Amino acid sequence: MRKRLIRDSILFAALVLLVSQLSLASTVSQTTGAHPRPKLIVILVIDQFRPDYLERFRSRFVERGLNLLLRGGANFVNCRFDYTCTETASGHASIFAGAYGNVHGIVGNGWYDRVTKQPVHSVADATTAIVGGSGGPGTSPRRLLGDTIGDELRMATNFQAKVISISLKDRPAVLSGGHTANAAYWSDPKTAQFVSSSYYMQSLPAWVVSFNDDSHAKAYCGKTWEELPETPGAPSKVFSQYKMAANESCPNGNFRRWLLSTPYMNKIQLEFALAAIENEGLGRDSTTDLLAISLSVNDFIGHAYGPYSPEVADTVLRTDRYLADFFASLDRRVGLDNVWIILTADHGVAPTMAYAREHGLGQNPVQPDAVRRAVESALTEAFGREQWIEYAEATSFYLNEAALKRHQIEAAKAQAAAAEAAASVPGVFAAFTRQQLLSGAPLASPYARKAANCFYGQRSGDIFIVFDPYIGPSMSETVAGHGSPWNYDAQVSMVLWGAAFKPGTYSIPCQPIDLAATLAAALGISQPSGTQGQPLASALKESH
Repeated sequence: MRKRLIRDSILFAALVLLVSQLSLASTVSQTTGAHPRPKLIVILVIDQFRPDYLERFRSRFVERGLNLLLRGGANFVNCRFDYTCTETASGHASIFAGAYGNVHGIVGNGWYDRVTKQPVHSVADATTAIVGGSGGPGTSPRRLLGDTIGDELRMATNFQAKVISISLKDRPAVLSGGHTANAAYWSDPKTAQFVSSSYYMQSLPAWVVSFNDDSHAKAYCGKTWEELPETPGAPSKVFSQYKMAANESCPNGNFRRWLLSTPYMNKIQLEFALAAIENEGLGRDSTTDLLAISLSVNDFIGHAYGPYSPEVADTVLRTDRYLADFFASLDRRVGLDNVWIILTADHGVAPTMAYAREHGLGQNPVQPDAVRRAVESALTEAFGREQWIEYAEATSFYLNEAALKRHQIEAAKAQAAAAEAAASVPGVFAAFTRQQLLSGAPLASPYARKAANCFYGQRSGDIFIVFDPYIGPSMSETVAGHGSPWNYDAQVSMVLWGAAFKPGTYSIPCQPIDLAATLAAALGISQPSGTQGQPLASALKESH
């Protein structure tokens, strides 16, 4: 009898242990050591959103738009990318992977493939197809090395967490979602309708098909894009208007493409995000879901007019108001108490060349072929006539390896001669070689380090160029650009809002790659595989 009682007690204890372990496993999606997990995390990346916009226009923001985040969130005002490739693909990959291109491999919006002898798009994938819209070759995150915070969240919850990413561009949508996202959606540039890739699905969900009908675009038929009463510097100005042709219906493809160049697309995109929340069931249960939204229109308009234009001012103010509506709808659907919201950007932007020269900030832009001509000339003088440059981008040159072998020239010697020639061109701040970046020899220079953070051996070129501040290669003096290490391109906003974060203004150094590590710490999950950033511990609430 005693043995039986002991045996039963052991079995009962084992059962209790098993039940407790199962219970713990079921609650891993509900709590961490510090605080309850949210039902939904919204990571809002505003493309080309400089942090000074938050202060320049704050007095004109509405109560529950960006001010909701600024008054109740942890605002890091000293946050910048520590690299030179301040571009859309690199920025989104770095934010969500918690690392730079030297780790995740996304060294720009695209690069040159030495094997195929063709430039490649960072997310292009010929093994997939576009789903919806005009069709064509698809996209995937397969060129992204390692994983993202969304991938870690999915794995930590046995793939019960849902991860969805939305943008008007394919690059942000694909790279933000990571490898295991449930879906990524972006706008087809030919039809201006939301599409996806066969990497994620074979056909669009019914709710996306329904959203793509004319109802959302039709609301803007006959409207002009004109300044808000609060917009500074543009009294009663009409910025843009679509002129209908005779007997033309609205909306149509041309009208939809016009919408893509107006801030109205931010509202439509946020409405699409709300439709995703509703139809995909985001934030409905105790398992934390993640929604990544990249607002691309700000970048389109910023390039066209520059950061000090009334068009950009109006776009910022409209974005603020559209976000107020979005947050209110999010509160009704999920409850803001159950949501964490992150605000950041993939890069900033320089003023136009014309603006910089008018105000004494920069000299004439470097002509696009000036550096290439200087490098070709120097290599021809040193080694003889040959096509020494196989492929050139604005800040990266790929030397002709076959020509170097034919002439029995050491790669390091040719790279050094090319970099010296490039650096001699007025307007070039510095030029680094592949050999230097691989060896790590010059990394005491902060700009060499920034270049190295964009360097991945199998994809990057042989010469890496940094232009002087406010100077860059440009075909137009009235188009604003980015892609440099200077603060106007590298500094971005970083606001963490939600129950896990201590509100306040933080001036300590911050990098956007710190976000993935911070969210992992707050969620109690693993950091992405290549994480270089550090948790922003000062903004995390302590355990109770």
